Amino acid sequence: MKANVIRLISSIIFLIGVFTITLMNASTPSAYACTPPVGGLPNYTLADRVGFAPIVLEGRVISVDETSFPMTATIEVMQYFKGGGGPATLTVSRFGSSSVCLSMVYEGDHIILFASGDPHSGQLTAFYASQFDAVTAATPEAVQTVIDTAGQAPILPDVQASVTPEPEESAAGGTIDRDRILSFGPLELCLGLLLAPLLLGSVLVVSHASRK
Repeated sequence: MKANVIRLISSIIFLIGVFTITLMNASTPSAYACTPPVGGLPNYTLADRVGFAPIVLEGRVISVDETSFPMTATIEVMQYFKGGGGPATLTVSRFGSSSVCLSMVYEGDHIILFASGDPHSGQLTAFYASQFDAVTAATPEAVQTVIDTAGQAPILPDVQASVTPEPEESAAGGTIDRDRILSFGPLELCLGLLLAPLLLGSVLVVSHASRK
């Protein structure tokens, strides 16, 4: 009986190991080379890109989350050129290295951003007319070109819409750390699945030994 229990535990551990490796491989983005389109990249001007993008704004990158794929950046908006107004702080996804045909941004970058989505939601997606062109440097000349092309006066961001909400309070008092709750991921799940059968097997072994 004891040998059967040990074999069962070993089989469970093996299956969990296979499952863990499969899960880790599935959650890791595959690396691939960025292949230019047939005939080469289109020669879009800055004015062309303003015309294509639903939202165009000027801002500064205040942080970059490199743990996500594609990467996500937090942008402090200085002014909206196209697509209406919105909050002073936005989270923008779909950034990455040129090896995956995306635009890379770094903390402190002063950029003109081409994006899509609803600014009032606080979340946008980088817009690409072609490869690598979701952002451009916010030089005075580029800013003026964007304003002339958009054909309207820039809109200042809504500072009140960017106020960070107060943390929620639990029924028993204190605050709820929502980020900590949402941080439960594949690693924790795998550890839980690994420890549960070990604990169960230990209980079975002890129970069998006590019967003797």
